[in-house]
Amino acid sequence: MKRLLPFIISFVFIGAVALSGCGELDRNGELSEFLSFNEDAFSETFTEETCDFSAFNTYMKNWAEANSVDVAYEGDHSIVLKNSAHAGYENEPSCVLLCHFNTLDAPSCKAIIATGQTALLGPVNHGDISLVVTEYTGSRLTGIEELPDKYLACDNLINLNTGNNNNILTSGPVAASCSFRSTHKRAESTYAQAFEIKMSIPEYTDPFDFVKGSNYPNPINTIGGFLASGKSSGRLFDIASFTSKAHEGYTPYYADAVVVVDSNHIEGFKSRFEKSFDNMSDKFEDLEAEFEYTMEEVDMPRKVLSDNTAENLISLMYTLNTGVCQQDEESGIIYSASYIKSINTDKGNLNLNVSIRARGESYLDSLSAEYETIAGLCSTEYDYSKGGRLWSADKKSSLVNYFTGCVPPQDQAEGAISLRTYENDIIAKSLPEQNMIIYSFEKGDRKTVLENITTFLDPSVQK
Repeated sequence: MKRLLPFIISFVFIGAVALSGCGELDRNGELSEFLSFNEDAFSETFTEETCDFSAFNTYMKNWAEANSVDVAYEGDHSIVLKNSAHAGYENEPSCVLLCHFNTLDAPSCKAIIATGQTALLGPVNHGDISLVVTEYTGSRLTGIEELPDKYLACDNLINLNTGNNNNILTSGPVAASCSFRSTHKRAESTYAQAFEIKMSIPEYTDPFDFVKGSNYPNPINTIGGFLASGKSSGRLFDIASFTSKAHEGYTPYYADAVVVVDSNHIEGFKSRFEKSFDNMSDKFEDLEAEFEYTMEEVDMPRKVLSDNTAENLISLMYTLNTGVCQQDEESGIIYSASYIKSINTDKGNLNLNVSIRARGESYLDSLSAEYETIAGLCSTEYDYSKGGRLWSADKKSSLVNYFTGCVPPQDQAEGAISLRTYENDIIAKSLPEQNMIIYSFEKGDRKTVLENITTFLDPSVQK
């Protein structure tokens, strides 16, 4: 009985809201109370850090039934609740309130979910409003990948996220990809003992999320850096292969290299690996899940990379600037960033691919020019391809004008673009014309966020 109590209270409360007067101050006060009820219900239900999304779906269906809201869709990783247009407002713009539920950190989602629930029922008069909640597992946007497009298509979409400050994001970053290639025949090795160096991390990690105190290491950078340091210290070895595995848009989750080491340098090579392992363990000791980083003896490969290919690879590992590439030291705003998305030495050829994101075209072009110079220095061919802006709202729309008016930019205009991956990136692939924003807010300001959204959704309130 105790778990059902918040739903019963919410049901009774929303009836009281509907029957109350239309004074804005009273309305805001009532919604503030309803927000607190929803937060209490969430806290009581999700006491553990991890949670299956099926349990969250059950919670949302109970909440919907208690508040006379329709469940329009239920998937394995997403759920859609709909509050149909009020009588006489059927032709008003439709809106989707998009929230995420992190199954690996359920309590952290309380402010987002409760704000979304309350906003769904907040306006006295309104067009169609949907509350869409999608699963977010670690860094993987599982739910948005599953959800049918028809539940996201609307006149205005507001993606709710918590952050360190209040900000309205009206577009995503510009993106590009580039590659470094060289072609040479394989060769025979003159050395005697082969080792395989492997590294793996969780399969889904956003390479452009720099908000975390520490992020998972890129296995390609780690192994490549180790090989480069070995060459610089005079260790004699050949590289037989260097490959990686990755899901599109995420940091490579696996890389391995096979090397053939000179017999006089085996102990030194092993010792250097132990130092590399210890350095990585110390640097990333606060990560949520452990990564694997090993070196073990394997059978001798038939061929190795040519000296030219190996030198090109090592030179790239020395000089290629990835991660945060351009950043304002005062504000901390990141202007451009990149990551090595894949490496392959099939048939003795070198193929290394890099993904770039930037706040604007000028930063993208500047970084590409640097990479082109590096390619020349490392005797590799360079290809560059722009992908355009990942998503963008209609800057003349009421959605953008209203919310940018309510929430002035915290930094310069370019500060209103984040390089990290959001659901909007994925939505824009199938719904390129969808008008949407990201409303990032501090947890302590959720009542103001609620008032802003409710006012926007109610056409009877003067905007």
